[in-house]
Amino acid sequence: ESGTVAKEVRDTISLQIDAFKKNDVRKAYTFAAPNIQAQFPDPEVFGLMVRNGYPVIWRPKSFKFTKFKDLGNRCIQRVLFQSYNDSLKSYDYILEKNDNVWKIAGVLTINLAGET
Repeated sequence: ESGTVAKEVRDTISLQIDAFKKNDVRKAYTFAAPNIQAQFPDPEVFGLMVRNGYPVIWRPKSFKFTKFKDLGNRCIQRVLFQSYNDSLKSYDYILEKNDNVWKIAGVLTINLAGET
């Protein structure tokens, strides 16, 4: 069961990152949980927030999934991003289930020295 959850969560994150890469903020916005959509009622404003606040998520050179924590109707997926200037950054994606679909409810910056 947890394997399925991890796959669904990873697909959600990957699809949002793909949408950012294509500048499709409307599609990217559909993966955001209601709390995020309430904070950024407009997809364009949401896109600007990501582009300015999380440039490596907006345009990663690459990314990989690391630690996964299943907390029932919430879960946390850590993602390691590589930027085009080869710096590495980890973020914890917090996802919650809404109408049986996983949505991204938040992204936390993880400051870890030398985590691979």
